[in-house]
Amino acid sequence: MSNSLLLSSLFIFFPFPAGIAVAQDTVATPTQEMTPSTTEVPSLPRLNGLTFSGLLITELFGNLSGGTQRTVIWESLSILGMHLDFEKAVHFPGLSLNVSGLYCAGYGLTDKAVHDLNVLSNIDSYDSLRLYEAWLQQDFANGQFSIRAGQLLADAEFFVSQYSGLFVNSSFGALPVVSLNFSSPIFPIAAPGIRLRTQPNESFFLEAAAFSGNVGDPTGNNKHNLRLPFRDNDGILIFAEMGYTLNPGNAPEKGSSTDGTATKKLSGTYKLGGCFDSGEFSAGDNNPSVHRYNYAIYLLADQELWHSDSAVDRTLAFFCRLGFAPQDRNTMTAFVDSGLTLQGLLAGRENDLLGLGFSYGQLSDSLLDDLGRKVSNHNETVVELTYRLALNSHAALQPDLQCILNPGGVRPAATAIVAGLRCTLSF
Repeated sequence: MSNSLLLSSLFIFFPFPAGIAVAQDTVATPTQEMTPSTTEVPSLPRLNGLTFSGLLITELFGNLSGGTQRTVIWESLSILGMHLDFEKAVHFPGLSLNVSGLYCAGYGLTDKAVHDLNVLSNIDSYDSLRLYEAWLQQDFANGQFSIRAGQLLADAEFFVSQYSGLFVNSSFGALPVVSLNFSSPIFPIAAPGIRLRTQPNESFFLEAAAFSGNVGDPTGNNKHNLRLPFRDNDGILIFAEMGYTLNPGNAPEKGSSTDGTATKKLSGTYKLGGCFDSGEFSAGDNNPSVHRYNYAIYLLADQELWHSDSAVDRTLAFFCRLGFAPQDRNTMTAFVDSGLTLQGLLAGRENDLLGLGFSYGQLSDSLLDDLGRKVSNHNETVVELTYRLALNSHAALQPDLQCILNPGGVRPAATAIVAGLRCTLSF
């Protein structure tokens, strides 16, 4: 074993040298794993309304077939943050402050060997220390209405699936019809914005947000996410989403089982949303046509299919997301992902999660190559099998296998088979 590979292995199982990360009060994104869209991050004990929390993800991934070379990489993501509840701190009801920062390290397998369009790891990013989120939120009417303003993330609250956050590939996180077509505030970079949300009951919600239309270059002029003010020539990016939840809270329904005992109702969430950008867009660097604005729409469904009626929480769930954007001004014009997750597959392992996911992205027919010709291929497909092994409430190991068909989308490429192991620590 090479020295670099040995060092990578040590980092996975002894990740203390890396940095830390912070929690959010809602699902965010790079994957939903940290946010980010995935699992809730336990926090340290509160002191006068002040909460500190952190998240560390380290992983090894190797390219087994396809791509340009056989290699193994190590990378990590660490987030550290704080949340201040002003009602507990100074008796100011409904006001809260959230600030977080992140640090990415390592070299992603996408750039080194696979060259896929969607990016096979949702923690893959340019190595730098960044401000992540920094916002104030004011709640009204016992939380039925709220306003949030500051440095915000779109993928913390929009197009988020409850179940797709288990998966490692980025296509299951931020929707590619957003991440590949717009300069949008998604992991690892936020943008100045304001968000309004109303939730009059447990079932229905409506929210909208306006962001700066240009987050800058995370590898160039915005390496540390300090591009804070709105700029006149950046335009504005607007998101809106509405959703409805069936059987919120998954409450038991008495007398519904064959023996007359209480059983749980199957819950589900359905969302319709979209975004609009006032800037100028073209269908690629080699296409001279320019359009004054851009937009995308999406549909999302999360639905429980089955769960046990016993005290052990075993659940089979399904998710599906659809996204569309105009052909003449976007790279990706249609996208679909779907999958199944099973919690508690093995006896005594009720917190483990097994997932099988599929995603397909259709590229614009208007894309041109360097010689001004239409590109030969227009799609990329991902199939992912993953298992999240919960070691305890703060740590998990996640072996992962992905098959990426036509990586990169725009030219013929050999199917890539990649495998890896992710370690997650949280506090």
